[in-house]
Amino acid sequence: MADLEGRIEKGDGGHREFLELLPWYLNKTLEPEERARVEDHLRKCSTCQRELGELTGLRQAVTIEEPQLSGALVQGAMRRIRARRDPETRESISGWWRGFLRPRLALSLSALAVVFLGLGVFVGFQFGVNRAAIGGAPAPGFQSAHTTDQYFAFPRAILIRGTLTMQVGNRPLEEEDFTLEKQEDGRLLLTSNIQANELAAVQNLQLTSDSRPLSYSLQGPLVYRGIRAEAGFTDDQANLSVCCATTAAGQEISRRIVQLDDFPVLYDFSVMSHFALMQRVLAEQLARGISPNELKFSAITPQALRVEPLWVEDIQPATLTSQGRLLSVTRYSLAIGQQKENPLRVNLYALDNEELLAIYIPVQPRLASSSAIFAYRSDLYPQGLEIPQTP
Repeated sequence: MADLEGRIEKGDGGHREFLELLPWYLNKTLEPEERARVEDHLRKCSTCQRELGELTGLRQAVTIEEPQLSGALVQGAMRRIRARRDPETRESISGWWRGFLRPRLALSLSALAVVFLGLGVFVGFQFGVNRAAIGGAPAPGFQSAHTTDQYFAFPRAILIRGTLTMQVGNRPLEEEDFTLEKQEDGRLLLTSNIQANELAAVQNLQLTSDSRPLSYSLQGPLVYRGIRAEAGFTDDQANLSVCCATTAAGQEISRRIVQLDDFPVLYDFSVMSHFALMQRVLAEQLARGISPNELKFSAITPQALRVEPLWVEDIQPATLTSQGRLLSVTRYSLAIGQQKENPLRVNLYALDNEELLAIYIPVQPRLASSSAIFAYRSDLYPQGLEIPQTP
């Protein structure tokens, strides 16, 4: 947890630091000395005791065995997702959504939304401990449309265009239509529309020609604890913000500046296209002759105001299946986290032409789900992709 050093303002005697450590205490991923400090603080602090109780309840809600949903219910959910692609649709930030900004009310959402929230929360979000600024809220709506098709008239080359469908266990949870393009000035632009049950978001990520991020925004009700997450980048820093949580004083904007020790990549909650971009960066650096054990990245999660080390553990030949047909691919085994003995592990599956086909996040301590997460290119394989079961 070395990244926590210097993160919290100490004006409250360090109390907020203990609040930030509670998710990792609950996940049993703290160093022994940090765990002892938290336990000592919990014996004396009723506020942290209550917060730990709420986190425990939320975790229990999102780690229960998934219910057996009927095929009709699953198909109905996917029809609702696809029906919300009208580019003229505007979503208002209604009163029920403002209530959702409080984590304790997440239990009132549908089963799919609860599971989705849990995936984001326990990958690394800190509850209620962000540096904040009070200011005006953004406009109370967002445009659910492909920004590349509406706002950019200059010549551009489409590098990748596709759809990633994410499922937890056998349940479809999210669909993301994304486009990576090269603009006339050589810079890259990644845009996407994301639909997850009744929630949605629009992404805009500007990058240099070598895929280094310049600016990022994710806007819509799908943003955790807000309606807009943003990031701006310099050579060695990222300025992260999430807007807006409703407080008695007004709309609260959470901000944090993080240091970038290595080449920056994004893996924000719900944005599967970040892994497609990550695969492209890996391929580019390997093509330059960098060995896999030398590949080191700073992985940024703007919605969590967080940065963590990312490294490559292994690169091996693998197979996927589609309707009984075997596909030869390459598996990139990645690890993300401050503690090398308990990182978040992610597998990327790509073709020889370096095009990402699938993402697999297995059940593990850092993921509060009883089922693995699997995302695949449903535009290329509408009948689905699978990882063959090992005997």
